[in-house]
Amino acid sequence: MFYSLNKLHPTLRFFIQLGFVYILFHLLFPLGIWLMEMYPYEPPFAEFKVSDVSQPHSFVDSVSSSKGSSHLVILLKITGELDDSAEVSYGVYTFEKKKGKKTSKFEMLGTEKLFKGKINIDVRNDFYSSDTVHVFFTPKGSKKGWVKIRTSIR
Repeated sequence: MFYSLNKLHPTLRFFIQLGFVYILFHLLFPLGIWLMEMYPYEPPFAEFKVSDVSQPHSFVDSVSSSKGSSHLVILLKITGELDDSAEVSYGVYTFEKKKGKKTSKFEMLGTEKLFKGKINIDVRNDFYSSDTVHVFFTPKGSKKGWVKIRTSIR
């Protein structure tokens, strides 16, 4: 035999419903946290590998951003190992409209110096607005080793 909540006093009915919601929240919230830890979201990264570190290389990341959305940050993860120094620089093309003409200008956002030995660098550059980032690897004496550059536009 079940009793209908409609037959109860409105105040009592409210507190029963509130208790039910409270219990449900405390059961489902930990489940949601557990699921988020099991399946963490990692935004896409573009990955570039430099196997011949004695030669300059350039890359264009146009895949890790959501097209048409505004972006606030560029993430770079540089790993590898070198026998001498090198540089990784990155920038964007900005477009300006002057006197009815649209012109592009390259804007360098930053340069990271890579030194001899193991490399593990994380870079975060704020105030970004383009869908692509141009990455340049320049050897500064390095002959042997490898470098992996991962970029993400968020």
